[in-house]
Amino acid sequence: MLSLASGVAMVKREAGMHPAMGGLVEASNRYAAWFHELDAWTQYWDIYHPETNGRYHFGNGTTEQGLLRKFLRREQRPAAFNAWVRMALALDGHAKFVEEARVPEVAAAVLEVDRLVSRLFKQHFGDASDPGVQADYINAMLCFGCDTLPPASERAEQFSSSDPRRQAAARYAMESDFVWFSCALHLEAVHAIYGVDEEHARRTLMLAGIAVGCSADFVWRGHRQSRPEYSRDCQTAYMLRNMGVEWANNFRAAREEVHALFRIREWGREA
Repeated sequence: MLSLASGVAMVKREAGMHPAMGGLVEASNRYAAWFHELDAWTQYWDIYHPETNGRYHFGNGTTEQGLLRKFLRREQRPAAFNAWVRMALALDGHAKFVEEARVPEVAAAVLEVDRLVSRLFKQHFGDASDPGVQADYINAMLCFGCDTLPPASERAEQFSSSDPRRQAAARYAMESDFVWFSCALHLEAVHAIYGVDEEHARRTLMLAGIAVGCSADFVWRGHRQSRPEYSRDCQTAYMLRNMGVEWANNFRAAREEVHALFRIREWGREA
């Protein structure tokens, strides 16, 4: 497993400051494999897991509605989604979101998705309470946000030239900036249902990763406005990595940072 600095080293490599070699290549490939599998079960289910009929995404349009429709925005805005948005914007308190997350059919969908994510996380990273795993995952999210992972050329070849997803499938990077907050909503919904349980360390780490990855994405790829103190440089990469490691053991702090990023996205300012 690489050191805490490896994520920043990958940012330097992408900027042409250092060539890719050894452990950096191995780590990049591991991180790409993680994002590949997440995508394979969700947005690219029809290519990799047709047997699910889109259950872990938004369904297949006929026989399967999809779990995400219960709590994420699609054609409609579910009550849990609206409650999260108002909570993140500090327009409502936490109680309304907890109430909506605990509605039985919503909770069932949220928890089924969480079980899948838990299984995949353990396969790719291991025990989220391990400081080494925490550093490794923060590195992965930093690289993902900065768009420094290897190209997904083989994946793109699975799509026809007429498929509008082909271009996005060619890289491991976030294409829709709102997905960062959709992922945060899901983690916060599980926390609203279970509180602190045996999976709390993983969810805290993943929420910290969203805070890091979202910030990196907004700064490096310019998807949205981020904090004014962030720049597209190694100093910001180090700062994000270090804060991510701190947030990895503090669910409340990670949640507050994600909500602040959402307010900046929506309003151009934190408050």
